Amino acid sequence: MQRVTFIALYDEYCLGVRYMSSMLKEQGHEVNIIIHHGVEYISPMEVPPPDKQEEGGYYSMCTYITGREMDLMLDLLKKQAPSLVGVSFTSISFGLAQFVTERIKKEMPGVKVIWGGVDSTVNANENIRYPDMVCLGEGEYPIRNLVDAMDKGGDTDHIPSIWVRKQDGEIIRNPMQKLEQNLDNYPFPDFEIENKTVIHDGEVFPSLFPPKSHMYTNFIIMTARGCPFTCTYCCSGHDDVLYKGDRFLRRRSVDNVIKELRYRIRTWPWNIERIEFYDDVLPLNKRWVREFSPRYATEVALPFFGYTHPNVGDPELLEPLGEAGLSYIIMGIQSGSQRTQRKYYDRRHPKEQTIQTIQNIQATGAKVLVDFIGYNPLELEEDNLETLDLILDLPKPVGIIKINPMAFYDNYKIFHIAHKENIIEQLERPKGVHALQAKPNPYFVYWEMIHTLAHFDQMNRDDMMTLVADEHLRKNPAPLEKFVDALYSATYQDGNPVVRKDEYINQLRWRIHQLEGNSMYKAFRKIRSLVA
Repeated sequence: MQRVTFIALYDEYCLGVRYMSSMLKEQGHEVNIIIHHGVEYISPMEVPPPDKQEEGGYYSMCTYITGREMDLMLDLLKKQAPSLVGVSFTSISFGLAQFVTERIKKEMPGVKVIWGGVDSTVNANENIRYPDMVCLGEGEYPIRNLVDAMDKGGDTDHIPSIWVRKQDGEIIRNPMQKLEQNLDNYPFPDFEIENKTVIHDGEVFPSLFPPKSHMYTNFIIMTARGCPFTCTYCCSGHDDVLYKGDRFLRRRSVDNVIKELRYRIRTWPWNIERIEFYDDVLPLNKRWVREFSPRYATEVALPFFGYTHPNVGDPELLEPLGEAGLSYIIMGIQSGSQRTQRKYYDRRHPKEQTIQTIQNIQATGAKVLVDFIGYNPLELEEDNLETLDLILDLPKPVGIIKINPMAFYDNYKIFHIAHKENIIEQLERPKGVHALQAKPNPYFVYWEMIHTLAHFDQMNRDDMMTLVADEHLRKNPAPLEKFVDALYSATYQDGNPVVRKDEYINQLRWRIHQLEGNSMYKAFRKIRSLVA
């Protein structure tokens, strides 16, 4: 039996880690998972300012570890005494992964360290310089084969999908493991309470998730792997390159998905309020949806949400999902500019298609939230105007999640496009991040605010065009930022576009009405009046 510890940096979801943990447990190995902070804490606002940064820690643009937290992690690792430490991270935490690995190698020189995740897959040639090994792509079988070989004293240098850095500097680049085509062969991901530890805010404590995580009440599940689309800025848009000859879009059986959900509802230590389908795109297979929807409605019967694309708007797919309990969908539109979509993003969805898909979703009774990408030097004035035109014509109500700045992740297709289009001088590399982003510019902030304002019911086309014509605001967008903040506070409960305040108030009124009709409540009021 081997002892393995996985460290998830700023990712309490860490589904890859949880699947690998379950796979190793099936083989009889002892597995621990350490979660350092979480997704909700990825923000420059969360990083302590320079005058409050501790010696012995690491601080980047939006991720960090204090000296105390690093010591706590090392103490925990020494108690767990693993023979293998896996560090899982995304490109935002590349520098943090380096720092943590260097400390582990220094304090625990006999322990092997392996990196995994999308960043290590796309940037394997650079990342292999820091740990002993790097796992490329899906890790369930590679990590099982590696740990089994370690347990039996076998060859650990020639395992598919794992690159090895030898002590003399030689790099062994093994070929990719073939993808598992039957996802039902994988065990359910490891969401058991045992052997999970969170490091957060200078403390270490046993828990599945960090304090602010929504995952206490939202259970996350994937029914499929892979994406039918090849967007240049997305990790899933590179599967066709990584897995040549493999079918990378695969789906679990309905029975397997329902079994996992029923098991989690029965055993979850908290009250599950919603299911979050973490697929790249909600189901595209009509036969699968027709089988899934009635079973979910009767055997799970919880509200759920997921992610979709403007080209996935067939009512034959959406209507059964609505009947099953679909509460809202997050749709990535990214840009209203047809030029941007085709030339830079490898997307094909005309304005009319996007609007029709939103109308079809709304017809099911589900809400629609939309994503856009901003802060992109590849976009011109006319591109931003075209996006504004689309937002103004979107069927209301529709919510906008905060517009995401374009990240030119190293070695993604969009990264190479940026070089080809000669915009590198307009970009900068934040400390510890495996990506470039636009240098600060009021123009980008201005268009973020304009696009965000346009989705509110209070704003009409004439109002927006007046703001567009205001040259002062383009250079000084601070008043627009305050206006946006005020509208979010006035329109959405706690500023969250999922919940409109008017709906929230109506729900409260309905609950009060229900309560007032309850016989126990009537008796309570009677007793209270007699006492008074």
